[in-house]
Amino acid sequence: MSDFIFIVLGGPATGKSTIGTRLAQSLKIPYYSKDGIKEPIFDDVGIPVAIETDEPLSGRKMDNAAIKILFYLIEMQLKAGCGCVIDCNFRELHAETLNALLSQYPLTPIQILCQADGCELAKRYKRRAETGERHRGHLDHMLSDEFDLAGLTQLYQNPLDIGGYVLSVDSTDFQEVDYQKLLQKVNRLTSGVG
Repeated sequence: MSDFIFIVLGGPATGKSTIGTRLAQSLKIPYYSKDGIKEPIFDDVGIPVAIETDEPLSGRKMDNAAIKILFYLIEMQLKAGCGCVIDCNFRELHAETLNALLSQYPLTPIQILCQADGCELAKRYKRRAETGERHRGHLDHMLSDEFDLAGLTQLYQNPLDIGGYVLSVDSTDFQEVDYQKLLQKVNRLTSGVG
């Protein structure tokens, strides 16, 4: 797996963390996530007071800071020639930075694009807000009122233009058999079988 970097992307509640952590365990490589970086920041620096503001503790600024830290971790993995699994809702604006990193270090990206049925996503997002299952710094309670299914679907429906391979995953009713199929595809790609 040292010749590959796995990027698990998609919109909110599409199963990125579930699939990413499981894949990292199966492949025995490190797992890094944007949320995993943000949550200690929330604990030590503070909880965002709003999503889009000029305040230093806005959700957007903390999100951007977490992505910059994530890029640093990716670069260190690439520099060491080690594969890893990255879980982040990267958008096309991040492709330039990823391409710059990948041009310096010869690891092949495999993108795993997570998607799910719109009604299921709305249910998951509402459940997140009601149960508080995620760290309160993610502001799910505020975001659930503004959940824009059409906008989010449009924003995260395409893979990044970074070369390599793309595998699509429908997590609407994701079962063990679906995970095993994904793992088989990954193993075929990494062994050169295609």
